[in-house]
Amino acid sequence: MPYADLDGVSLWYDTVPSPRADAAPALLIQGLGMQATDWPAALLSSLASKRPLILFDNRDAGLSQLFGPRQDAKLREDAFPGWDEPVGQPPYTLFDMAADAVHLLDALGIPAAHLVGFSMGGMIAQIVGARHADRILSVTGLMTSAGQAWLESTADADRMMRHSIVNEPDPASLIDLQLLAEEIYAGPSQLTDRVNRHQAIRDALARGHHSAGIWRQSVAMRATGDRQDLLRWLTAPLLMMHGRQDPVVAFAQAAAIVELLPDTRFIELSQTGHVLTENNSLLIAGTISAFWDSLARS
Repeated sequence: MPYADLDGVSLWYDTVPSPRADAAPALLIQGLGMQATDWPAALLSSLASKRPLILFDNRDAGLSQLFGPRQDAKLREDAFPGWDEPVGQPPYTLFDMAADAVHLLDALGIPAAHLVGFSMGGMIAQIVGARHADRILSVTGLMTSAGQAWLESTADADRMMRHSIVNEPDPASLIDLQLLAEEIYAGPSQLTDRVNRHQAIRDALARGHHSAGIWRQSVAMRATGDRQDLLRWLTAPLLMMHGRQDPVVAFAQAAAIVELLPDTRFIELSQTGHVLTENNSLLIAGTISAFWDSLARS
């Protein structure tokens, strides 16, 4: 698969073709520690029926450039940055990660695109939309916040995020931890059977698991700070979809976008946690597609 060298940052990317090859593409941006290959196949297939898709690994994730070691035996749970603690000089911030997305569009010769971001990827997409209005046709944020400087998470979800930065050298233990994290983040959402999830996690870990990279991305989130004033500059049509029982980003944090940007199309997903699955992908993809169709008619 191709790599793009973007202002000194090497990113792995891939494309998903569409029968509507002439439609403006959508750039999909993943969340904390996640890889481009983590998007559910059903979601990609449904969205690609509307327009071409561009997937990529964020810096410090998957096969893209690392900004330090893959793992760090010295990292412990308490190194995960608290929302009320200074982080010193971060290696980068979400603003740098947003610049990566724009540079990828530049490298591919794409003048304007739709953005779809999950969790941290939604935060990055919002920043791109606010800072590069001429390049963005719409922004969709999935299970993401409204620009607050902190995350309101349940104790269990916070514990799993903190543990994700710890190096676990035993593959079987790491898989068990990943399975548990999925279940906690999913909340009431229905996951696929454990056998298939186990294999998917094995494949993801083999492709590129970087616990220290997750730590650096988490520091970037904390160091970026409050983005609410910036988001007032987001003029592209905005769709936000959020699980009512999201344990990672509290529902109220996402719903606050309506006060900040009243024209936002905000969709509540009942009985849903912080997860994209094969089970909820068709509903989510259908809502995004209808959103895109409404823009074409306006």
